[in-house]
Amino acid sequence: MATVIIRPSGTMTSVTGFDVNASTFMSRIGDNDTSTVATQNNITCSAVGIPFEDKSAYDSATINSITLSVTGAAGGRGSGPEITCVIKNGNNTLQTSELTFSSASTQSASAYSTSLTPAIVNNLTLNITPDNTGVAIKEVYITVDYTTGGGEGGGGGGGAAAGYSHKVMGIAVANIAKVNTVAKLNIAKINTVD
Repeated sequence: MATVIIRPSGTMTSVTGFDVNASTFMSRIGDNDTSTVATQNNITCSAVGIPFEDKSAYDSATINSITLSVTGAAGGRGSGPEITCVIKNGNNTLQTSELTFSSASTQSASAYSTSLTPAIVNNLTLNITPDNTGVAIKEVYITVDYTTGGGEGGGGGGGAAAGYSHKVMGIAVANIAKVNTVAKLNIAKINTVD
């Protein structure tokens, strides 16, 4: 398994109740710099439709999970601000998390792993709604955990897999347990064997 971090990138839908406009908000929460901050300055506050960058690393991979992380701190009226974070794919809500900042820290939601694909990950958006305590948001990012195809060990093959008369694209025999639900007429060629 491999991981890659995706950060906010692009044009968000709207931001209200923070000390910066939408463009600056996106810049500050996505720049990998905890010294830049978007601070809540109104009890009515939200950041809606925050898009994330696409990474080609997982384009042909199996997506195992995504984990949202937010670096923040108390930003005003009291301690322990809480933010509600909603990860969406289009109009579908994937996950809702409550993150509390009792001190300046990075808080992470639970890993989300239901029916993820590269297309879904490439279309994620985030809505953030703080409580009325006052929060300073420094960074937002999602860690994508994925598995690439092709097996382990760099390829080259190690002989034929059990039950096969030819090498199978560099996958070690130990990594092939079984092949199910592939109709014979859907297998035209395996590694140049007709």
